[in-house]
Amino acid sequence: MSKSAEKILDTAEDLFNQHSFVAVGVDLIRDQSGCSKTTLYTYFKNKQQLILAVLEQRDLRFRQQLEQYVAASHGLEAVQKIFEWHMQWFQRDDFKGCLFVRAVAESSAQDQAIIRLAQAHKQWVRQLIEQHCQNFSNADAISQMSYHLLEGLISRFLVEGYDAKIAQNSQASLVQFITLSNTQPNLL
Repeated sequence: MSKSAEKILDTAEDLFNQHSFVAVGVDLIRDQSGCSKTTLYTYFKNKQQLILAVLEQRDLRFRQQLEQYVAASHGLEAVQKIFEWHMQWFQRDDFKGCLFVRAVAESSAQDQAIIRLAQAHKQWVRQLIEQHCQNFSNADAISQMSYHLLEGLISRFLVEGYDAKIAQNSQASLVQFITLSNTQPNLL
C-alpha cells in the first residue's frame, strides 16, 4: 500500500473514531490527510469503500495486537490477558467504544459488506475467548459469559468512563466464576 493510501486510511480512521462515519465527509478526510481528492478516489472509489478499508485495517491491527499480547498464555491466564488488553484500550484518550458496533449502527441495509466485516470481527473475538476456555468445565458457558462481560464493559466504559474499581471487580468476578466452575462442574 502506498504512503498516500496509508495516510488517507489513518486519517479517516481517526476522524471516524473521533466523530462518526456519517459526520465525516471525504472533503474533511482529504483536507486532514493532505491528499488531493483525485488521490483519495484513486485508492478508494467511494466513501463506503473507504469505510470498509478502514475497518479491515483496524480489524487486522486489533487481531495482531491482541494475539501478540496473549501469545504465550493459555487457559485462565489467556482469558485474563484478553481482559487486561481491553482494559488498557479502555483507558486510552482515543477510546470511543467499538468502531465496528458504531459502523453497524450507522449503516443501512445496503451496507452488507460493512455489517459482515463487523460480524466477523466480533466472531473472531468470541472464538479467541472460546479457544482459551475449551479445557474448562462448562467451557461454553464460561466463554459466553466472558464474551458478554467484555462487550458490556466496552459499552459501559464508553458511556460512564473508565472506572478502575469496576474493571478490577469484573475481572476478579470472572476469575472467581471460572475457578468455581472448574472445581464444581455441576455449578451451572
